[in-house]
Amino acid sequence: MTSRILLSLFAFALAFSQGFAQTFSVEAYKQFLEENNSIDPEGLESMHNAGLFKTKASTTFSSSEYAQEIDSVFELTAYEKSLINRNGFMVSERLSYPSFGDAFRHVFIKDLPVFISTDAILHALHKSYDNILISIERNLLIPKLDELLVGMRSELRNLAQRYSQSNDIRTSLDDADVYLTVALKLLSEDPVSPVFPRNQATLNELIELIDAEQAVSYPLFANTSRDLDFSQMTVRGHYAQSPDLGRYFRAMMWLGRTEIYLSETKGALIPPSPEDVKRQTIMAALLAEAMRDGNLNGTHEAIDRTLRFMVGESDNVTPANILELMSEVGATQASDLVIDSKLLAFQSALANKPYSEQKILSQILFNDPRSPDKVTPASAFMLFGQRFVIDSYVMANVVYDKVEKPKPRMLPSSLDVLFALGNDAALHLLEPELQKFHYAKQLAGLRYLIDSYEGDFWDATLYTGWLGAIRRLNPPKDRTDLPRFMQTAAWWQEKMNTQLASWAQLRHDNLLYAKQSHTGGIGCSYPKGYVEPIPAFYDAVANYAARGAEIFTEMELENLTAYFEQLEEISRTLEGIAEKELEHARLSEEEITFLQTTLSKETGVCGDVFTGWYSSLFYGGDSGEEVIKQDLVVADVHTAPTDEYGYTVGWVVHVGTGFVNMAIVTCTDSEGNTTAYAGPVMSYHEHTTTNFQRLTDEEWSASYLQEKSHRPAWTNIYLAGKDGGPRGEVIALKTELSSIDEPSTGRTKNVSLNTRAFPNPFGASTTISFAIPPSLAGQEAVVSIYDTRGSLLIELMRERLPSSSYMVRWDGMAPDGQKAVDGVYFYRVSVGTAQASGTIELLR
Repeated sequence: MTSRILLSLFAFALAFSQGFAQTFSVEAYKQFLEENNSIDPEGLESMHNAGLFKTKASTTFSSSEYAQEIDSVFELTAYEKSLINRNGFMVSERLSYPSFGDAFRHVFIKDLPVFISTDAILHALHKSYDNILISIERNLLIPKLDELLVGMRSELRNLAQRYSQSNDIRTSLDDADVYLTVALKLLSEDPVSPVFPRNQATLNELIELIDAEQAVSYPLFANTSRDLDFSQMTVRGHYAQSPDLGRYFRAMMWLGRTEIYLSETKGALIPPSPEDVKRQTIMAALLAEAMRDGNLNGTHEAIDRTLRFMVGESDNVTPANILELMSEVGATQASDLVIDSKLLAFQSALANKPYSEQKILSQILFNDPRSPDKVTPASAFMLFGQRFVIDSYVMANVVYDKVEKPKPRMLPSSLDVLFALGNDAALHLLEPELQKFHYAKQLAGLRYLIDSYEGDFWDATLYTGWLGAIRRLNPPKDRTDLPRFMQTAAWWQEKMNTQLASWAQLRHDNLLYAKQSHTGGIGCSYPKGYVEPIPAFYDAVANYAARGAEIFTEMELENLTAYFEQLEEISRTLEGIAEKELEHARLSEEEITFLQTTLSKETGVCGDVFTGWYSSLFYGGDSGEEVIKQDLVVADVHTAPTDEYGYTVGWVVHVGTGFVNMAIVTCTDSEGNTTAYAGPVMSYHEHTTTNFQRLTDEEWSASYLQEKSHRPAWTNIYLAGKDGGPRGEVIALKTELSSIDEPSTGRTKNVSLNTRAFPNPFGASTTISFAIPPSLAGQEAVVSIYDTRGSLLIELMRERLPSSSYMVRWDGMAPDGQKAVDGVYFYRVSVGTAQASGTIELLR
């Protein structure tokens, strides 16, 4: 049983050893797994000890230089001041801005000292990456994909003539026609018909299912039905900005998630039959043959190469792999695989290849809990399979069926990802989950693997380079030489907010490609400036920029090369300033001028122009307007089709960002003076929806703007609410004192469920959102709808849930499938003994 439990980790290690970490030893890893098979949370924390954090920084805000000016401008509340006095800094939702540009501009025109956070740099990274990706998709990927699909479909007629005498090939040839025609129909705004008219009915049926955007069971390229999650076809992210990007999204989602089986799915309740696998293996060979015969390998490689160095390798068998395997077993054409002995040789050769196994379970695969076999995805061919990303791999390996005893764990935590990426302090906040689900051994193995990656892995793609920059924000072991505010638990919880907000942006920008496991005027100035002193972070961003410049130089895209070269130069300047701040060394005149020219607005003949080095970090647009664009983004990162009892729930975990918040930070400058600075930081949010609902940026923005903010409870230690007061229950990293004292404002414990319904009134549907605080985690949550007489109309949810924020949609239907009559209804949310309710109005 032990070997089966850790089989997926060990299998990944075999492929991993052939990758970037040249010193990685599979034998040493295997020994590590065996030695730590029974590791408990205490043992894991001992292995990765973050140490104890300071409880407070004990700052006197009122005596800080510029404190009076900052207080006058922002009209700080008593609670906000108490947070500064306690932690040396605070962040407030009351002081929110649509963009970093708006926040920096406010600091500038009020002549306040500016705090330049790592958040500001990471946000610019996200906006530029997203704009660059849009440009590449429009100018390269969409035209190339159209060329590839049209060319491969043309070759199908030649293949039909070649194999006209083989009845065994016809079915697979029809499947190839449907596969390519669905993709082209999704991509094109013009009508598209199948190459072989006999496939029109199948095409229509599939398009109808795709358009419904629901999870379905369907016999795709087989006699045996499989579960298909067409909710993934919901156009979201930047792809919702225009019809051409939306069509491209759906076409690539089809090509990236439609698995053509080359082996059986182990452990699934209904695996594909041997006949289905044979049929689809021949189909894969036909597709590879069509690409080769049509001289389209170069077109495919142009798309795949671009995605490789932007995101990473695809997590599947590729057309080149198919041709390699056929050559290895002496199969010169697809019809050779009709012969059972040749097919068996092909499958045997495939089983020994590092690309044979998918590393991330991303489809809906059901497992019998009584079976000892884990769900192992089939070896599958895809034309453009979604990319293997290490953070999805982490989430896939800390949930059922990798974690099933003493009880199945159905949903991962974003903190699992942070710990696996090296943030030891995340264990402090994961302790309740680790105690409940006993998955310390899985986390230990994942952390061992990721720690084994060497520098060339983190520099290999822009995706891993971005992740590498996020990793540099992990708390160091030795914090004694850091400014006092950076030694507190509160600060490193604020850095978790930064890390996860940036991770949400990263996943948002790569929604299509990252494989999901199944978020001035004249006289104005900045009199002083302070860069958040984490030199390793700016070094990582500079390395990311250097890699980007190298990539786009190879592609002969001069404007992109110039952008990344400038990003590298600015990052090196920030790195140098951060190093001097830690050394308490004086800045040069050039460095002082650099900080004073962070961002400003000038009014010219053609309108407002934003200048300063910060605006140059944003790629795309004119006059620096990208720096002031509102940017509320969301990404779905994990799907759980059922609850622990096997009932379909369709939970979808979302991570996202909200408005930019202002931070006030106090620290000692190079002259020994305590100074207060103001600067913007990001806000991180988490939501879990039901019924496979996947949120778009537009839905997220509308919902977020209407509802009370749902931030993780661990942000409450440093964050003031929208009224400038406490936000609720406080949890903290482990500190030198046994508990966190309450700030001196008479804070009381708050176990509010923070419920909201939006839209309200509603026509088609309304979404009821609520947050479960840590003190109510694991208790039964019930969401119900009542009529005005107090009679129960429908129960929408009854589950035991971890601490997080959730969204449940009601479509105005009764349990019998009849439409509820227009009028007023009441919703009630209860979690344990806590209850909250509200009024909603249905108006069709």
